Amino acid sequence: MKLFLASIQDKIQKGYSITIFPEAHIWPYYTKIRPFSAVSFRYPVEQNVPCFCLTNTYQARGKKKDKVKIVSYIDGPFYPDTSLTKAEQKRKLREEIYSCMVERSKNSTKETIKYVHK
Repeated sequence: MKLFLASIQDKIQKGYSITIFPEAHIWPYYTKIRPFSAVSFRYPVEQNVPCFCLTNTYQARGKKKDKVKIVSYIDGPFYPDTSLTKAEQKRKLREEIYSCMVERSKNSTKETIKYVHK
């Protein structure tokens, strides 16, 4: 973990972007945003760098509206609020990004796969 964190810090300092999927798993064609924790937001908080979020939506297309077009939205930047504690900064970033993604996900017009929660 020590080398991983050092690598992230090095890449950020060199101007690279870091992509993290806070949901941990990708569900193809899922039209909602699954809950995720604030743990992934430690990196922008520790490095005091902005975050962006990417939300994929699925649009019906074709004559019969039976095909799918993916429309992606990139929102941001979202900045850590340095007036808060580190834990509060992570939670606030998570809430801002989660809310933004939930709003964007409402633009989906086509559900290709129906996921059933038990």
